Parts: sequence; structure tokens; C-alpha cells
Amino acid sequence: PEGRVLKRMSAMDGSSMASVDTSQVESEKLGGAVVDMSRGSDNDDHGKDDSSDENGWDDIGQLYQKVDVHSFDLRSLNLSFKDASFEVKQRGVLLKPISGVFRGGQLVAMMGPSGSGKTTLLTMLAHKKTTPYTGEFHLNGREIDPKLFPRFTGYVPQEEHLDGDMTVREALYFYVMLKNTKMTPEDGHQRVEILLKQMQLEAAADTCIGTENRRGISGGQKRRVNIAKSFANIPPILFLDEPTSGLSSTDSMTVVQCLRNFADRLNILIVCVIHQPRHSVFQLFDLLLLLSSNGRCVYQGPVNEVVDYFAKMGRPIPAFENPPDFMLDVVTSTSLQDVEEGKDDAAHFADEYDQSVKPLIEKEISEIPKGPTLDQVYHIREKKLFQREAFSRTMSFQTKLLLIFQLKLRLRNWREIVRRLVLYVVIGLLLGAVFFRTNPSQQLSFNRILSMWVVIGFAAIFTMEALPKLMADRTIYKYDRKDGIYSTLPYLTALSVTLFIENSILTIIMGTISYWMIGFSDNVGDFFFFLLFMVAVYWVTEGVMLLLASACADAAQANGLTVAVLGVLLVFSGLVVNPGSSPAWLNWLCWISPYWYAFQSIMVILFKEPYEFSPDDNFKTAEDVWNAYGVNTDLLW
Repeated sequence: PEGRVLKRMSAMDGSSMASVDTSQVESEKLGGAVVDMSRGSDNDDHGKDDSSDENGWDDIGQLYQKVDVHSFDLRSLNLSFKDASFEVKQRGVLLKPISGVFRGGQLVAMMGPSGSGKTTLLTMLAHKKTTPYTGEFHLNGREIDPKLFPRFTGYVPQEEHLDGDMTVREALYFYVMLKNTKMTPEDGHQRVEILLKQMQLEAAADTCIGTENRRGISGGQKRRVNIAKSFANIPPILFLDEPTSGLSSTDSMTVVQCLRNFADRLNILIVCVIHQPRHSVFQLFDLLLLLSSNGRCVYQGPVNEVVDYFAKMGRPIPAFENPPDFMLDVVTSTSLQDVEEGKDDAAHFADEYDQSVKPLIEKEISEIPKGPTLDQVYHIREKKLFQREAFSRTMSFQTKLLLIFQLKLRLRNWREIVRRLVLYVVIGLLLGAVFFRTNPSQQLSFNRILSMWVVIGFAAIFTMEALPKLMADRTIYKYDRKDGIYSTLPYLTALSVTLFIENSILTIIMGTISYWMIGFSDNVGDFFFFLLFMVAVYWVTEGVMLLLASACADAAQANGLTVAVLGVLLVFSGLVVNPGSSPAWLNWLCWISPYWYAFQSIMVILFKEPYEFSPDDNFKTAEDVWNAYGVNTDLLW
């Protein structure tokens, strides 16, 4: 079709997408966005059947319901970058200065050998790179707002970062509700069903995504879920890092075909880093940006012209050779001797590009007219101030939805809850049996103190059970926060509440069993005070664990640091080191241990009247015990 030919030609001759004769394109405006309805007839170009009844594209207009955009033709959108480069001190310049223009409705392939800088360039374009880089980046001829850009665009990393306990349907609903400012539950479920249909995930909709211990969906389905969540808010631009890596050729074709459909039907700009696709997958792309192994651009133009371009450069693609494989071989630098003798094809292609093509692209960039900003496209200034923030939903809504899903997923893991319940009951019985006394008056004070300290220690140590799960979820949180899904406070609130409910109940069960078996006190009030302090010990330990885990790079490092810190805090909790029996230069460390405060409080409760000391006891009064361990009774609360 003429519309697609004009679009492909515009990448090389600098013509604007806005110049396409829209009279030749049957368009339909839905919910404020212009959808190109003519592209469904482009069957010969991509070898697909776009029957609306078969593929469900007759429902495509519903995807634009509740999308907060003005009437803006996404075909006129352009993302430009000039002299984008990246340098590492130890390795030099990894990505040489490169410029380019991508336009709405294009499916762009970024290819190159390993180490060529293609993923680096993608993260720079998506504003996901945290280390310093250089270059000018513009959207519609205007400087990109780094705060709003990640919120209204999509980014799909190479690895899937999804909660494996969620079903596919739940995961999509979660992201749909958090990425859209105005989205009712009914509309959210409707959009999820459409996404499931378009991404060919209906058969796996109610299957858990899967974890290391739970079998879930296939790798190809998981990759499509990861992509579908990025379409939750129908972003005008989507970036993907090697969406086909690790997939079979069939799954790769399915993934790219889905991307092709979205680019055609919704005029979304989709930019992919892709590694050695098969020929039929390669033909689905509109534009190719090819990098050499030393980080230089060697080709930027239509996919259907790259074979002729290589032939013109003296490297025709042999018959029966996969063009992407052959191109990567050509642009991979060979030996240093070949480079010095001028036989390096990669350098030859890059030099020709810099002389002939790059000036035209930079001229095109300079002539791009200033278009609407993200503020104007999404009419943010007409709404509440918080919507200029990096997140679409309010903190209260984020907290509510996160808490609902956290509790739901935890209850789904009921086998793990039962396992932990059995463990806490067994430990409670074991502690009670070890320190069991049939006659409380015959107990020695030290036995009571030791048993109390052991119970406190177990309450603290058991919090480490959640550490591996916390570290895994932290990775998901980091990516979701960068994508503007939810912020830190709602996430921590929902996580802390969920952990507190479960672990408080388990700690109370263990404390109840051990308290009455050991025979601390028959006073019901003392019993509830004991449980209160036990829960407080758990709560503080969880806070310390979260703090330490956030400072560690991985689970192994977090385990080592947490064990060391908790061990030190328990040593200075009162039994081993305390103000009453330790030197002054050492006992001050007790006051930085949260367990010392619980130790003091429980000591006051356990030895107050009417407790009777055994004749064989080294202590005769409660004051003797408190003074020996440096307990200050005035600091009970």
C-alpha cells in the first residue's frame, strides 16, 4: 500500500510523516487517538491474515477508551536523537555519536554484534540508563521531560520481571489499573480481555506465571505477558530489549507478529533490539538501525532496501543466506591487521554512512517542526498537580491495590503458610519442653532469663525466612517503579502490612505455647504484655532486615550481612553483655540493640511480685536481678 511505502521512504529522504496524503488512508478517530484502519489490508507485505473476526481487531477501538490523550495523530509523532554516545573510562567509547529519527507507526529493529552498544542506545532512548551519557533527545522536536517520559512510554527489558504467583489475567489487570489515571474496574477487565486476545494469551489467562518452585506458562507466553503489560496504558512509544532471545523460531514469530499488529493498528512507535532474527521475522520490521562491533552506525533505513544497499557497497548477500546473519558477519570487525590494511568491512560501511547518510539525517532532525509536548498530548496541566508526577495513580490507590494483591497472593500460597505454622508450633513446644518446670518455685532465675532470651532470639531469627522472597520482589519493584507503576511508600506499606499480619500471628502462637509451658507467670495481664513485646521484637527485626536488604546487591550478600548484624544485636541484648556486668566501654552498645529494650521490659514483668525466688537461687529479690543485669525499671515503656 502506498501509505506504507511513503512511510518507509520518509526514513531516508527526510520527508515528514505528516505529509502522507491522509485522503488515501481510511482513518477512524477513537477516544481521542487516530487509528489507521487501512493497514489491515497489508497482507502481502507481512504475510499475515488481518481478518478482524479471526484476530479480534474489530475491538481495537476499545483499547483507546479511558486513554487520557487529546486528538493527536500518532503518525506525526517523532522521536529524534543527535550525537548520542556512551563512554566508560576503563573501556573507552562504547557507542560512537549516532543520530536518528523514528516515527509513529514504525516497527524499528536495532541490530548489531554483541558489545556493539545497541542495548545501551535503547536504554538511552528510553531514559532508563542511570550512568551519565551524552546526546540530544527530542520528542516532536522538543526536549524530552525525563520525569514524564518513562510514565507515558513502555519499556520491556530482556528478562521478565513478573510475580510468578499471579495468573496472567491478574498480572495484566494489576498493571492496567495502575498505569491509567481514569480506569474503573469494569473498564480494566475489558481492556485485559482485549490484550489477552491480541497477544494470543487467552488459553493461559488463568494459569500462574510460574516461579522456580511452581510450574507456570511457557517462555514464549511469559515474554508476551511482559510485552502486554507494557501496552497497559497504550503508550505512544514502546522499547523492547531482545524480545525474541531464548525463544523458539515459532515463538519469536508470534511475538514480533503481535508487535507488528500493534504498530499497524495503533500507530505506536515500537523500537526493538533484536539479535539474528530469521528472514520472515526480519521482514516484519519497517526500519533497521545497524551497528558495527565497535559501536558505529553502518546503516539506518528501510528494511526492504538493506539488501540492495549491501550489494551497492560490494557485499551482496549470497543466495540461500539469511540476510541478518550475513549482515552481522560483515559489520563485525576482524583482526587488527585487516583494520590497518583497510580490509575491515565494518569500518568501510561506517565511514560511508558517516559521509553520505548521517548528514542527511542530521539535516532532517534540524528541520523537524516543534510539535505537542507530553503535557499537551495528555493534557496534564488541565488536571490535578499530582499527575505531573512520575506515577499515574494516587498513593492511596496504589497502596490499596498493592495491599489487595499482596494479601491475595499470600493466601494463595497456603501450603507455605501451613509449613511455617507447623514450624512455629514445633519450636514453641521444643522451647517449652527444654525449659519446662512443674513447680515454678523451684525454677532458678537464670533459667527463666535464658529461656526468655532464647524465645526473643527465635522471634528475631525467624524473620529471615522472608529474605529470599523479599530480594526477588525487590527486583520487580525496581523495574515497576522505573516504569511509573507505583512508588516506594505504597509498596513498603503493603509489604509491611502483609508480613506483619502473618508473622505476628505465628509469633503469638509460638510465644503462647512457650510462655505457658515454661511457666513464666499465671497473670493474664503479664501474658499479654509478653506477647506485645514479642510482636514488637519481630516488627523491629523486620525493619532492620528490610533496611539491610535494600543496601545489598543480591540475596547471598543480604543473607551474610543480616546474619552478622542480627548476631551482634543479640549479643548486646542483655544476656551476654549488659550494663550491670559488662565494662562501661562496652555496655553502651546495648542501647543500640532493639532487643535490649525487649529484654528489660520482659525482665520487669517476669520478676515482679508475687514471683517467689527459690532458696537455691543466687538472687533473693527482684531488685537483685534487675541490678545484676542493669535493668532500669523506669523504662518499661
